[in-house]
Amino acid sequence: MSSRFAPAFVAACVLGSITSLASPLSAQIQGREGTRFTWSERIAAGQWLRVYGNNGRIQVTEATGDVAEVVGEKDLRRGRPEDVGYEVRRTNDGVTICAIIDDDTRCDDDGVHHRGRWNDDSNGRRVHFTVRVPKGVHVAAGSGNGDVSVVGSAEVNASSGNGDVRVSAGGPVHASSGNGEVRVDRAGGPVRASSGNGRVFVVTTRGPVNASSGNGDVEVAMDAIADVADDMELSSGNGDVRVTVPADFVGELDASTGSGKFYTDFPLTLRGRIDPHRVRATIGRGGRRLSMHSGNGDVELKKK
Repeated sequence: MSSRFAPAFVAACVLGSITSLASPLSAQIQGREGTRFTWSERIAAGQWLRVYGNNGRIQVTEATGDVAEVVGEKDLRRGRPEDVGYEVRRTNDGVTICAIIDDDTRCDDDGVHHRGRWNDDSNGRRVHFTVRVPKGVHVAAGSGNGDVSVVGSAEVNASSGNGDVRVSAGGPVHASSGNGEVRVDRAGGPVRASSGNGRVFVVTTRGPVNASSGNGDVEVAMDAIADVADDMELSSGNGDVRVTVPADFVGELDASTGSGKFYTDFPLTLRGRIDPHRVRATIGRGGRRLSMHSGNGDVELKKK
């Protein structure tokens, strides 16, 4: 991708919105020697494996057994292999592994954070992670400047400051990118997905879904929606918003567009005054609130 974030913004984007109550039990720096780092350990279902880096891609797939494995590959345009290490933190809810690219990098369960400004040496150090997680283990993966791909069977939090994010998971998903495309396929639980400047595409077997893009299209399809009272909001600053829900969907619709058009194949009971740029209506017997907004694109609500 040609766009680049300011250094301070990249550091702030590495899963900074994800919080954890886990307390550290131990932490140590490993893997300074050589260009390849390998870590493996048994992690029980329901625990978390968190993997973070400032610069580089992260690929997560499912393991065949109960042992998690993390492989880090150093890609250095500047500096020496011993300048880069890996902090392994064991907490009461799992394990966190961070790539430490200089003395100003700090690791915690929310991600990696950089004190001060980036320099040329730091920007020239990349670490690419390949991760395998056992079934039922929750995953958090974040990169400041690389693509993130996760396939898992439990809850997933995935983030990139400046890359594409792709997730397929059997549980809830939180996926975000500052400047890339976000794609969530066949999620098994509620989804929150966002991009500052890219397309957002979500397919889930069970909603609800909240999704947004600052400047790209938002496309969402739900096979079913959990019987909870959670509202849903789908929005784009400058793209189309297209949502497909089960044919038996009921709720309160609030849809608007600045200069596009609104389409739906649901029968609507309109509420309030007729407005060419905004539709407020009840679908069926009403219920949860569904908000759909675009600043400059079309808005479409379809039956599955």
